[in-house]
Amino acid sequence: MDVALAWSLRLAGKTDQEIFKALGWGLRTWDQWSINECDDRFGDNWPGRIPAQMVGHTLFYFSRPGDLVFDPMAGGGVVPDVCLLFGRKCRSFDLSTRENRPEIQYHHWDSRNMKWPLAKKPDLVFFDPPYYSKKADDYDAESISSLPRQEYLEFLEHFFTLMHKHTKKTTRLAFVNADWRDFQHTPALSESPDGAVLIDDYLNLLKASGWKRTHIIQVPLSSERFQAHVVSAMQKKRILGVTSRYLIMAKKA
Repeated sequence: MDVALAWSLRLAGKTDQEIFKALGWGLRTWDQWSINECDDRFGDNWPGRIPAQMVGHTLFYFSRPGDLVFDPMAGGGVVPDVCLLFGRKCRSFDLSTRENRPEIQYHHWDSRNMKWPLAKKPDLVFFDPPYYSKKADDYDAESISSLPRQEYLEFLEHFFTLMHKHTKKTTRLAFVNADWRDFQHTPALSESPDGAVLIDDYLNLLKASGWKRTHIIQVPLSSERFQAHVVSAMQKKRILGVTSRYLIMAKKA
């Protein structure tokens, strides 16, 4: 039996807080969710995989049991697995489909002719797109990660606008993304902001497409993933790395 399904059956009828306790997930009460590792029980090993604990916290604070969650870029399936666990309905889509994840349906978000695949309006949209430039070589050839900076931002604006049209007044958006700076070989003093994609850009796009942010929650990448020799080289060159990642919660303005 699938591990996520087995856990959902084992914890059926439990409250959200009882599920957190049974899984050994500490329930974060503040607006910084520092989670160092992904929980391998939920979701497949996938480029850019997010911790199931982050999804669980989002469902706990911003949805109710029985709500419909829309996952437009499902990747390794963390969101549908956690929704199953917490008794939320989920519709998930992705460019990559596979036999062991029949619940993830194929959908291509074509920026030139973007179509909405849902008939029913969701209560929560959990949007975790491939980040700009990061792991571009690991994703599908059609992934937005490899788009030029301006096209990447235009894609997000088109998506936010379409989502605004096809959701309810009460629908909440959970948007996960991270700052991108070309820091790998550049000392902090020499960096230029012109090619960066930062939280300001995401907030401006949301506002322009009719969304108002309600929360910015810190969900940092783990600094433990940096190898010692990499850290040492960065220190010598005065390079400032990136571990910032955000969960931006928004509703219709």
